[in-house]
Amino acid sequence: MSSPSANPLRQVLDSVGETPEWLPYRRWKMYLPGDKIFDVGSGDAASFGRELCRVSGDEAEAEIWERLREANRPLGELIAAIPPIASRADLGAAQTLLPYFGKMDPLAGLAMVMSGISPSAPFSEVLKAGGVPDSSLTGWFFDFLAFALQGLPASGTQAAGVSFMMREFFAPGAVMDYPKGGSGALVDALLRAVEKRGGELRLRTRVEGLVVDETGRCTGVELKNGERLDARLAVLCNADVWNTASKLLPKEWRAKVKGSALDVEGVPLCPSFMHLHLGFRTDGLDLSELGVHHITAKDLSLPVDATDNLVFISIPSAIDDTAAPKGYACLHAYLPATEPYDVWAGMDRRSQEYKRKKEERAMPLWQAVAQVIPDIRERVVIEMVGTPLTHERFLNRHQGTYGPAYRAGQQGYPSPQTPLEGLWCVGEGSFPGIGVPAVAGNAAGVANTIAPVEMHVRLLDRLRQADLLVPDRDWK
Repeated sequence: MSSPSANPLRQVLDSVGETPEWLPYRRWKMYLPGDKIFDVGSGDAASFGRELCRVSGDEAEAEIWERLREANRPLGELIAAIPPIASRADLGAAQTLLPYFGKMDPLAGLAMVMSGISPSAPFSEVLKAGGVPDSSLTGWFFDFLAFALQGLPASGTQAAGVSFMMREFFAPGAVMDYPKGGSGALVDALLRAVEKRGGELRLRTRVEGLVVDETGRCTGVELKNGERLDARLAVLCNADVWNTASKLLPKEWRAKVKGSALDVEGVPLCPSFMHLHLGFRTDGLDLSELGVHHITAKDLSLPVDATDNLVFISIPSAIDDTAAPKGYACLHAYLPATEPYDVWAGMDRRSQEYKRKKEERAMPLWQAVAQVIPDIRERVVIEMVGTPLTHERFLNRHQGTYGPAYRAGQQGYPSPQTPLEGLWCVGEGSFPGIGVPAVAGNAAGVANTIAPVEMHVRLLDRLRQADLLVPDRDWK
């Protein structure tokens, strides 16, 4: 994010000329059974291979890792060859994508075809092509990485997304980036772009429903206060598809969206989350040594999506001194899309039963955090526990879900275009699916489609001239 890259979100920010301040870092830690700490670093594939050998105690891991890199190379190169910002969902794509097709390596395409790997196939096919044993640490790590991206193991996650992450993460010199001020700073950057072009953000303005005329065109939205906002070109809907289909879409149109992003009948849901937010004293702690990101794994023999098996922990104060007052730090730990909603459904959030359930289900989070900061209980000054009901309430998420659990090779993400003219679903429920950069690429592709081809081409020319489209720079 801090330098030109193939990340769709970076390309969106480049296209609108706004960005937060980025704080680069290179490492995060995994806490594995047997008190092993796996030090995961970006930008150095050879170093990662050595770390696999050290943690596993098996020198064969380095060779397994190299085989996987080789198996992934053709797909990774093809995916990275076309800038996401060049995509469209109409015939204009022939004009915006054509300049890049000629620069793609035909040998990479042939190698991908010969290996039997498809971008829409599960990433487990790439692992298979690389001869990666299920029992290896390499195999487990990329099963985990697939899960971290889309909430499904490698056998259910599209190869394209994991392949892209793998290529970007281990590219020579690659870094990770944190937006100074947190994700809110990223929102502020996008908002500046909207406002300086005459746009407006309205907070506390709940949308009650979509307005659809008799011809089937979505012409705007109706607010809870009765106000109606008319759309000049289109309505881009980022609400989850379940709420869009059951609450926002007019009843008379709900039976007419079969086969589209709004057809939610039978769509599997990813589970929800448990959250633990803490503010704590930092006396005697070296935050920079502690690091930003930590992941604990209870049992490598269990499925990566098993309840309570993985805990993700972020400590933004380790890199951002604006995240908490001086002398304090903030921390967020969560169970990543493994918490079932049904055990919480119908609970009264003010009841003692709910309070007891929160304390019980927060225990795996506390135990994980104690692996990183052993005396965390004595340091805490603020504690907030979030449940699937919290996730549902504050994020307007149907059953607090992470999103659709479409399994690669069995079900594909639908197009963001809907049967209703002028309505696009740009959230994680449509192609390319879950993941912030992916959703950014989706929204950008929709915006490009709505814009005239000539305007889109001018944007690409401007980015190319500024050397912001990385494939061009690589090919030089």
